[in-house]
Amino acid sequence: MPSLDESNIFQDTLEYFVNGGKIKKRGNVELSLALKTLEDVSKSKGLSPEDIISLIKVAASGYHGDVISCKLIKCLVPASQFPVRAVELALSFMCTSKPSNKVQATLLRLLIAVYDYIDEKETVQKLGYLLFYFIENTVLTPYVCHLLYLLTRKEDVRLYRVRKLLELQTKLGPQPYLIGLLSIYKLYFPNLVSIVIPNTRKQFFPTRDRQWYAVIKEVQERNQAADTAHMKSSLELSEKLQAAELSMLHGIPPAKRRKVDPIPVVHSSSSRLTVKLSSRLMAMLEEKPLPFVQIQNIETLLKNPDRVELPSQMGAALRSPLLQCFMSYNADPLMTSRFSYWIQDTLCEKLLYSTQTPACFPEIESILKKLIQFTEFIQEGIPVVDKVLFRYLQIWNGLDFRQEIFRLVSRCRLYPFSVLNENILEPLRKLFVRTSVFIKCQVMLCLSQLLQNYAMVEIPRYNQKYPEAKPGISVFEDDIGMFDPLTSVIELIGYVDRLASVGLALENDHNILLHFTLSFYELVSTLYARYGLPFVYLPSRHMIRALLCDNATGPARLCGVINSYKSNCQMLKDDATNNEIEIPGYQKKETIHSLNILILDLCDSLWRRKAFSHGRNDSYLNFDLEHLATEASDGLSLYLHQAFLPFALLFLKETQPKENIGHPKGIKNVRDMFMEFLQRENIGEIKDFILNTITRYRNSTSDTKNKV
Repeated sequence: MPSLDESNIFQDTLEYFVNGGKIKKRGNVELSLALKTLEDVSKSKGLSPEDIISLIKVAASGYHGDVISCKLIKCLVPASQFPVRAVELALSFMCTSKPSNKVQATLLRLLIAVYDYIDEKETVQKLGYLLFYFIENTVLTPYVCHLLYLLTRKEDVRLYRVRKLLELQTKLGPQPYLIGLLSIYKLYFPNLVSIVIPNTRKQFFPTRDRQWYAVIKEVQERNQAADTAHMKSSLELSEKLQAAELSMLHGIPPAKRRKVDPIPVVHSSSSRLTVKLSSRLMAMLEEKPLPFVQIQNIETLLKNPDRVELPSQMGAALRSPLLQCFMSYNADPLMTSRFSYWIQDTLCEKLLYSTQTPACFPEIESILKKLIQFTEFIQEGIPVVDKVLFRYLQIWNGLDFRQEIFRLVSRCRLYPFSVLNENILEPLRKLFVRTSVFIKCQVMLCLSQLLQNYAMVEIPRYNQKYPEAKPGISVFEDDIGMFDPLTSVIELIGYVDRLASVGLALENDHNILLHFTLSFYELVSTLYARYGLPFVYLPSRHMIRALLCDNATGPARLCGVINSYKSNCQMLKDDATNNEIEIPGYQKKETIHSLNILILDLCDSLWRRKAFSHGRNDSYLNFDLEHLATEASDGLSLYLHQAFLPFALLFLKETQPKENIGHPKGIKNVRDMFMEFLQRENIGEIKDFILNTITRYRNSTSDTKNKV
């Protein structure tokens, strides 16, 4: 709490600027001390609304000159909220000839910086028409367009304003700030704006005053943390004295309860209406906009979709499930455009432009987690988020926000493979080859989820190539041009296949990495059966490494994957419609031939005991027999394989007398019983594989069942 002397010094400083006469500028020590005191107070605890109103009268009038006025404006850091009266005074003085262009530009920059903290934004929206009169001032145009972008409502769009912006664009060229404001106008009234808005997403209004923003945010967080601590102590005291009373938090103004994060709250002055209206008055107001903050349930939302007045900041959707439902239900381009602008600006500021410190990590993680929840809810990626990720992955250290980044990458939109390779796959490859096996597993999981997202969501949405598919409904539209989505998916699978081969070689076939690799192959093997993709992509030869694993899950899962490949190939062959689809770079006959070779290798190894003596030159296990022992082929058999020996010994203990346990070779004559035993031990993939590939065993099994 400030001492009495500090308070007196600050009050004297205010009196010096507000009620003092003309201030001498050169060599004025008193002026320097007053500015230093005001700057220190504003950066430490901020200014009250009354002090802001007093100082903005002096600063906006330009009475003390441009230098002092601009310094005073930069000291107007609100302690809690920025008073709307100060906004009115700033715009009023701008309408006079007193402040210079430099002072007016600084005032507009102030309003942009404190926009989220203005207490009554609806009043500011009503004053928005005054800003348009400054649109022709080339010094003020970028800031005016930025403010109008934030304030514009449907009723604010007029034909003469569109004409004026088009004239300015002809004069100044296609400036980003003009295009940004025109994009909002076109979303409201496409018939009024004839120009084509570029599809490429860029920041219409890049942040110029990052240090100023950081000071305002730091003051807000410090004051809110102090308020929270004070509320906590008061609440504890109240609970001790009156346990039956309600929490003191209900008596604290809403502004004090706001969480310390950059995500705005759903706000509207209409929410302060506490008087119960009569039925007649309600009928009169029936056609007026309904502030979103007054909507309490989904039923009210669905009954009034055309009357909903959106929040002043669409970023509030990250904290409001009801607003997320409305965005997915309505799919209004205006809402998505406003949200895209906000999330792009926020992510660029947090991830790309500002210096990341451990203190800001919880805040960034909170934003990313809420963004992930939002993308999971709408079941699609957000184009502007993809663009920010593309840039961030180039400078990412692979450690910060790793879980969140991988989740967002797995929700990326479908792009041509060249775009994916340059912006996503190459940064992940660099991370993959230089990190531990556990991060390699996370990369494999991320790419598996990305492939599943493409197969399940993105390809059905991209329905230009498949008119028979259901039309894709997307909340965030993004025109990325025409390309073959199946080719992109096949090239992605091939890339991940090669990456997994490198990873297994680097990690000496680590069991965990092998598990995630086989999970990826399981997904690839079922792309046709589950998602209808008309191809079967067989991995490269390194897949056979799973057969040599010393863990039983490796060979077992390999058999399950090959069994799935065989079933999908047969389904695809039987489907005549898919046989007519030609995919560049995909050779169906070669895939089936390679699959047959792999099936023969597994059968020769596990069942026929001919892993290296099969006599085929195209085998995956093609070794020179002169360098192998005669018994080497037996080493990969079902009951002598190093991964299954523990199960073989356990099987012998259960089926043989304790004093006469034989050699595992004796299981050869009771292999069907041994496979039943493996199935009981949750290793049933091998039995399914043998049943589906070896006709003699399948027939003998069926005959045995018939006799029983």
